[in-house]
Amino acid sequence: MSLLNKKRLYQYSILVSVILGIIGVFFLYFINYSLIAKAFADYEGAIQVVLIISLRILLLSIITFYLINKWFKQEVQYLTDIPFLLSIFFLILAFGKTIDVFWDLTFFTFDDAVVLFLVKIRYFIIIFEVAPLIYLGFEIVFFRMEDRFTRLKDKRFMNTLRTRLIAVIVAIESVTIIIVPNITVLGMILPIILIPSLISIVYIFYLAYRYNRLKMVKPKILTIGFLLYMMSNILRPVMQNILGETANFVILTELVDLSIFLIIFLGLYKKQ
Repeated sequence: MSLLNKKRLYQYSILVSVILGIIGVFFLYFINYSLIAKAFADYEGAIQVVLIISLRILLLSIITFYLINKWFKQEVQYLTDIPFLLSIFFLILAFGKTIDVFWDLTFFTFDDAVVLFLVKIRYFIIIFEVAPLIYLGFEIVFFRMEDRFTRLKDKRFMNTLRTRLIAVIVAIESVTIIIVPNITVLGMILPIILIPSLISIVYIFYLAYRYNRLKMVKPKILTIGFLLYMMSNILRPVMQNILGETANFVILTELVDLSIFLIIFLGLYKKQ
């Protein structure tokens, strides 16, 4: 396949995936329109919650477009390229936030079985959110191991190994989510999945900064940004206990994360 045809295939694939995702979100909201309308009428702060999360979705969409555009400006596109991997993270996160809006508006309207199903869907999205970043991180880890294991210098072997490791991690986490019997246990599992992933991501960007790797971005700023994002996720349950499951809690945490992702965007923006 020629480079031009390959590029067009990637463009159409991304476009179709985004369109299908938008259609899926549209039907989710359309089917539950009455519940959403009731939430706006009954819950104080519902409009503010939707607005602040919409701002975050807009920012994530801008970051995704910037990275995808940066990727397609390269002479050759590889699925292991940094802009592509990071764009997938932000794209999935953006769609995840659309589910969060729906969840925030309908939290008190479903029975336990439906709530458990919806939370599991959100957790699956989180698993696939962090997978591209962990995949990227293996490159830094393997770079440090090249002198000891010379075969890691083979780019094709390294990419194959990274793919297999990510597949195993995603499979284990997915099976765990599927077999969890209730919301209480599921709530205990999220930190086990998310926090170690964020710790590894922070460490990865720190190593990239220390060893002058990932020159297409600013690893020092990304280290700070993802460290703040990790701290935000750790402190979120504390804030929830203080404020309760209220609009003020959602607005505050979303404002904090919106500020953090502005820092992360600064770390991703780099002039040629």
